[in-house]
Amino acid sequence: MGAPVPEELIQLTAGYLARRGVLLLGPAIVSAYLGIVAGDFLFFRFAQAHGPKLLASRKVSRVLTPARQAMLERHFARHAFLTIVVARHTSGLRLAAYALAATHGVRPVTFLLADAISAMLSVPLVVSLGYLFAAHIETVRRRVNQFELALALAVIAVAAAVVLVKWWRGRARPGEAGATRDR
Repeated sequence: MGAPVPEELIQLTAGYLARRGVLLLGPAIVSAYLGIVAGDFLFFRFAQAHGPKLLASRKVSRVLTPARQAMLERHFARHAFLTIVVARHTSGLRLAAYALAATHGVRPVTFLLADAISAMLSVPLVVSLGYLFAAHIETVRRRVNQFELALALAVIAVAAAVVLVKWWRGRARPGEAGATRDR
């Protein structure tokens, strides 16, 4: 898509659309899987070319603190494959860990295999959750709409009450108006 959209949202949406009959479940899972693995690998290759600049960026440095970076570097030195598998399932740290893997000598084949195997677990699960809970999403959407309507009516009622009270207090009482003029 060209925009940074959380992959879990795309997967849940694919499952939801499969439940609604817009997509078929099997091809939705395969498409999401291939798209995610290809996107991760493209990011890894991008990080290999632009790693130091990417790691120094404000967004990455907020997530990848010096302590986290040191920990990941130790893990990459000993267990690169396993570290990538675990990083795939840590949403907030995923891209920073991939960038670090790219700049610390993890081979592209190792990265691709670890990411692909790890995604085989998560992608079908998340797409299937979107499929299974699609009916509940419609119920939640209806309830949210009902709540929004009730809230809007309550706000209108409170606003009308405030205006009415101000009008009532501000209106001149017949006895008080005449008393002011006589003075």
